[in-house]
Amino acid sequence: MFDYQIGDMNVMSNTCNSCNSSNTGTMGTMGTMGTMTNEEIFEIGANCLLVLKNRFFAVVEIESAVPNVELSVYVIIRIDQQTAMQLHDAGLEFCQIQNSIPVATEGVNVEFQCIFINKNQAFALFDVEDDFDRAVFVRIPLDEAKKMIRRGVPQCTVVDARSHH
Repeated sequence: MFDYQIGDMNVMSNTCNSCNSSNTGTMGTMGTMGTMTNEEIFEIGANCLLVLKNRFFAVVEIESAVPNVELSVYVIIRIDQQTAMQLHDAGLEFCQIQNSIPVATEGVNVEFQCIFINKNQAFALFDVEDDFDRAVFVRIPLDEAKKMIRRGVPQCTVVDARSHH
């Protein structure tokens, strides 16, 4: 567990230093807890559409639905304008962007996820869970974001899904 400083807020993040592909040999010796279908193992948590000037991103949280498996990761997917419009027309809402870190209160869980840099803009991504699961992007200075990444704060995973015809 590392303690990160974002402005005036300490942010806790779990990391696994011993997680690697070499320990897959133990999988055969693990007990089964009842088989789940592939559709039941992972689910989509928070998801939204991030629009930054003329750049478009689908933001998706992938979560484990397996009991006692704490696995949640955000993926930011670069998409084209047409895809963004189609996703929005289908009901995908815009991501929340703000200037201050969300506050955890009773019934509201706030968890830092990663740093997202787009050109000369930087954001800290927070997962905010109450009755709903939301992705909240907080604007931060670019130089501060780069310093945090150098200190080991995770950078968001970005995938470019635009077609290149």
